[in-house]
Amino acid sequence: MRQFAYVLIALSLLIGCARLFTGVIYLSDEPTAVLVLKRAPAMWIERPEAQDRPISEQIVLDREEPSLFYNEIYLLLMRAAAVLAPCLTCAAMFLLALSVRRRAT
Repeated sequence: MRQFAYVLIALSLLIGCARLFTGVIYLSDEPTAVLVLKRAPAMWIERPEAQDRPISEQIVLDREEPSLFYNEIYLLLMRAAAVLAPCLTCAAMFLLALSVRRRAT
């Protein structure tokens, strides 16, 4: 049970970090979606390419035309991350508390 709790904590951290440090940018000059690693934590999930922040300033992880094949799943997961990450952490803490009680009795 403890191993499962640690996996839940790791998933929570992964989802939270992915929410803050990755995003999808839609290029303005061509129908292409780009998954990027943000230079600083930001709350945006997807946005069009901005003139003041061109794509060359971002670290590109994946690029596909006309959109990423996992775009719907990614967007759904990132929109739910604000609720999902704390829920996974609470579930992990609950499992850890149960394992401590079991060990004590």
